Amino acid sequence: TVALRTLHAELQLTYAHGLVAAEELEALVRLAESRGGFRRSPLRRQHSDGVIKDDIRNSSSCPLLWPMVYAGRAHEVAAAANGAALLEELSLATRISERVADLFSRSGMPTTAAHVEPLQLVRYQASELFGPHHDYHESPSSSVQGEQRSFTVLLFGSTLPPGSGGETRFPLLDVSVSPRTGDALIWANLLDDGTPNVRSLHEGRPPASGEKLAVNVWVA
Repeated sequence: TVALRTLHAELQLTYAHGLVAAEELEALVRLAESRGGFRRSPLRRQHSDGVIKDDIRNSSSCPLLWPMVYAGRAHEVAAAANGAALLEELSLATRISERVADLFSRSGMPTTAAHVEPLQLVRYQASELFGPHHDYHESPSSSVQGEQRSFTVLLFGSTLPPGSGGETRFPLLDVSVSPRTGDALIWANLLDDGTPNVRSLHEGRPPASGEKLAVNVWVA
């Protein structure tokens, strides 16, 4: 059972309690570290085909195996040198993608895991941040395959009490949310007519100490 709580009517900003288990998140981090998957988080400028480095985003991230690519190919994954770990990661990514899709479907928006982009595991150490930005694409060249990010589901993989930094902040709504393991923050990036909503501007604030873990889930 997942309890939903509306935080702000605009953007359909919703807090979901208990969407993922702490053990699932811990396993994702373990698997990402075992294959050396964490790298400095990529950043694309809208209307640009290239990845750039900018201090607006200095966290580290690891893209997880995309179930859409490996559907029906489990035997190939198992045959790899680290096949057991890759199968575990693929199973977790599939489970979480399907759970998010099911949440939308049960909320009245029929969705399948095929609408979910590759999950991205993100780690913020003290002083690391992602400055104000939008998740929607202004240019198809910045998307995976031309899709638009209608919704963002941000899964929290660590708990930071209020006042400890690490908040997800919506400056134009004057809303800040501190992370709590297993919970999620959901919002719409588009207006009802499908055009980008500039008021979905948000930022990931740096933790004062320790680290913040999250999983970016983008739904087309």
